[in-house]
Amino acid sequence: MDIKKHTHKEAHYQLLVMHSWRYEIPQEQRNIIIAEALNKCTVDKDFKVYGYLITNRRVFLIGHSKTTPFQKVLQYFYKKVALGIMRYKNRNETYKEKHLLESKVHHNLFTEYPFYNKSIKQSITGHKVEFPYYDPHLKRLQEYIHHHNYCSALDYSGGKSPVIVHQIEA
Repeated sequence: MDIKKHTHKEAHYQLLVMHSWRYEIPQEQRNIIIAEALNKCTVDKDFKVYGYLITNRRVFLIGHSKTTPFQKVLQYFYKKVALGIMRYKNRNETYKEKHLLESKVHHNLFTEYPFYNKSIKQSITGHKVEFPYYDPHLKRLQEYIHHHNYCSALDYSGGKSPVIVHQIEA
């Protein structure tokens, strides 16, 4: 299994871990906010999402933009997530302050980590992952990914996920 043949050479791989704001918003609504923010990045910043997975506390992201540096795309993504959080809280009348946008703490919504997990990279970009032995963790991961609504594996399997995905040819 050679990961090099499964990666897009210009793509950026990022793992984003949500901070405590995730406890204030139900998971389904969090997923919608993040999906909408990713879609805004694809439309407004010419960011091509090749793969993504939104879990309860993490966002795995693979993508690239020829016109916008990746850190600028991430900053724009954070602003759009902060705006989504603010709209959700205002709609539910539990949050009247606009401090997420006004105090510029929107970059503190996530902690950025390198995204190294080859099995997740391959699974969310539609590639088959196989080991010469049975791995129960891989089996559980594949089941999760293939039945999760907020994952690019849907696009690679012929469906349509909530985020605009530019598929990598296998």
